[in-house]
Amino acid sequence: MKSILIVHQGAIGDFILSLPAVEAIHRFYLAAHFYFIAHPGIVEILQRRPYFKQVFNCSDKCWTSLYSSEGTLPAIVHDLLPQVETTFVFGRPASQIIADNLANYFGNPAHRLDPFPEPDLCLAVGDYQCRQLEKLGIPATPPADAIIAPSHPNVLEARDFLSRNLGPRDRFVLLHPGSGGKQKLWAVAGWLSVINKLSAHRNIRFALLQGPADEGIVQYLRSQLESNSSILVENWQLGKLAALMSEADLYLGNDSGITHLAAACGTPTIALFGPTDPQVWGPQGPQVSIIRWQPGSSFNEQAESRKISEPLLEAELVCKKAREWLQI
Repeated sequence: MKSILIVHQGAIGDFILSLPAVEAIHRFYLAAHFYFIAHPGIVEILQRRPYFKQVFNCSDKCWTSLYSSEGTLPAIVHDLLPQVETTFVFGRPASQIIADNLANYFGNPAHRLDPFPEPDLCLAVGDYQCRQLEKLGIPATPPADAIIAPSHPNVLEARDFLSRNLGPRDRFVLLHPGSGGKQKLWAVAGWLSVINKLSAHRNIRFALLQGPADEGIVQYLRSQLESNSSILVENWQLGKLAALMSEADLYLGNDSGITHLAAACGTPTIALFGPTDPQVWGPQGPQVSIIRWQPGSSFNEQAESRKISEPLLEAELVCKKAREWLQI
């Protein structure tokens, strides 16, 4: 088999949760090149994987024709798509029409993989997707590790950034206090306690990650810090951020796509989960530690001053696990 098309329109966390399935497909079709219809800013984290060939932006209007019930695709789609032998569409039942249209277009199989298990299954997302591959005759259990491979220029940029901001003996800890869902935010008081306690150790340097939706919580956190020694990493594109994560000694973060990215980079990761079930949605791997925070420990700016004066129980658990990873 020479070429495979992967259709995945999910955000960064959902895409990374699907990487074990993508890697399983790669292992089965070892010589095949993969084309993606997805978000280019996300798929760039795979640029150095041997199967990666090209990504088409799933946000382009031409792809809306894949949802057409008429079963015909416009000329521009014919011009863009290469000939592929098999297609895999990651999507809910409404995406079956995409698989059907692509199967008709190529005259080859197109398989829809349901991305998310029903809650009563209590099954990790990666396991759920890989079990569907097994039914197609593709060996996929236990799931393969997600593998992140940013471009070489991204790696060089990240290393240059670190050489300008760290001393030769510094231990580098990345912290992302944000998340795409406000209900997933752990209290700033908890992060403050963790930063202040770990910073008491020599040569521990924190970098705070700030994406487009994180400015409020990051700026609030920085305003409360006892020291201004933290490094701000602001609005980095994902490939460069993945390269930076690969150089970190430890990553701390909430239930977010960025936390999944850190874990997939192989970086020791401590993930703080609140209302979401980490058995289903949590990052996977031996380098991942997950700590649940209790109701009342979520971020609420009006209540943060009280929480700061009454340190959260989870903060000590985070510090304990961080010291184990950092061996301090």
